[in-house]
Amino acid sequence: MDFPLALTTGTLLSLVLVYWITRSSASKTPQIPGPPPHPFVGHTLQVPTVKTWKYFEKLYHEYGSIVKLTLAGDDIIVLSDPSDAEELLGRRSHNYSSRRPLVYAGKYQSKDQRLVLLPYGEVLKRQRAAFHQMLQPRVVGAYEDMQDMESLRLLLDLATTPADWSHHCGRFAASLVFTLSYGQRLNDDGKDLAAVQGILANFIRDTYPGAHFVDTFPILDRLPDFLSPWRAEAKRKHNKEVELYTRLASGVKSRMEKDLGMECFAARLWDQQEKMNLTPEELSYIAGSAFEAGTDTTTGTILWFFMAMVLYPETMKRAQEEIDSIFCSDTVPEFSRMNDLPYCFALVKEIFRWAPAAPGGFPHYSDADDEYQGYIIPKGTMVIPCIWNMHHNEAEFPNSYTFDPERFLTSKRRNGNGADSLTEGHYGFGFGRRKCPGQYLAAKTIWIAVVRILWAFNIEPHNDSSGNVNPENCTSGMTSKPNDFPVNIVPRSAAHVETIMLGHEHA
Repeated sequence: MDFPLALTTGTLLSLVLVYWITRSSASKTPQIPGPPPHPFVGHTLQVPTVKTWKYFEKLYHEYGSIVKLTLAGDDIIVLSDPSDAEELLGRRSHNYSSRRPLVYAGKYQSKDQRLVLLPYGEVLKRQRAAFHQMLQPRVVGAYEDMQDMESLRLLLDLATTPADWSHHCGRFAASLVFTLSYGQRLNDDGKDLAAVQGILANFIRDTYPGAHFVDTFPILDRLPDFLSPWRAEAKRKHNKEVELYTRLASGVKSRMEKDLGMECFAARLWDQQEKMNLTPEELSYIAGSAFEAGTDTTTGTILWFFMAMVLYPETMKRAQEEIDSIFCSDTVPEFSRMNDLPYCFALVKEIFRWAPAAPGGFPHYSDADDEYQGYIIPKGTMVIPCIWNMHHNEAEFPNSYTFDPERFLTSKRRNGNGADSLTEGHYGFGFGRRKCPGQYLAAKTIWIAVVRILWAFNIEPHNDSSGNVNPENCTSGMTSKPNDFPVNIVPRSAAHVETIMLGHEHA
């Protein structure tokens, strides 16, 4: 045998040996269960971009609480058990607090400045520190006057033009966060509200796995502009966002020159701009992110509340009986009596559970290889806590599709009476270091809106509502809310309306 042939034969034998060793080793490592993938593209063609959480629910029942998917080489692990999410995203948060880089929504639409998409690092820490100054529990209590004022406006709007109830809910959520962010109430012309709602609609569609081919196949970003119309589209969206958020933040800076004591989130950011090393555009995006986050999910949760009351009128009647035992028609409910309304407290928590605003969960991203329950989780894996599956786990929440506030009246789930515990007993605000920084503000905002609406109005099905009041009839994306459905909003008495009018005059 001559030398080259011997070398070739030896090389082939070595390769075969390596193959069998690798195969034998892999066979000893448990594989995370999941549906069989297609060659080359994995599960790309199997994962729907509409109501993805319903597909995750199907996988949960078929393969268990930890499921693996592959989108053209990118690994995704879907968690359906909160204990797994608490371990990986909570206790191991140092490894699972990043975000998968998104080409469309991250690189071009947000120019890598949007908090919710930032990878874990110094920029994220700086932005979250700014958010916590505004949104930590002890500070949120100082915002009750604003919540009181805006919820009174919501009652007035519902009393005067009840047919526009869904618009009023959106305005309530947006105006409150607008006041907190920019130090003034939302204009009645609706232009800023419409602008931010358009931005949000785009962002929600553009961020979920599989929404854009370039995020599944990043190599497409190397194509020139004339072959990448999506790039120009994303840049146009960015320009609209920057135009709105820069105008709003600059307006705050101008007012600060005349009002040295001006207090709002953007004003604090301007005061600390140099210390935090923020560019004007980054500062504008941080304030704008607060406006975005507080508007969309709060609106969605209140809309789900209306649907629940139409579908489960007995829960509305019981809540109203409890409210009437504390507040007469001439007294609007207040935060100070929150602990005296345990059923209403439970009802709000059940809204968070029954219809989570982000049912599919926000994807986390692993920064290093990890091992869990014998499974290998490689670096660069998207880990998605599927809130929908966690909230519809029959072992933890029996009859999970039924709206039942009583499940939160038991000692096991009540978790105290304070406002902070509105965020406990369910998983709607996420896990670990990427938990929603505005959870306490959002929970209190929804509580005051729900209790005051129940005090003032009966929510009744419309004559033409057959088939339209259905939880399946909802939007799809990173967040979800009901599509428009007909409903009658009827004042409980003329005395209630009179109290609303007087309260709004004095607000």
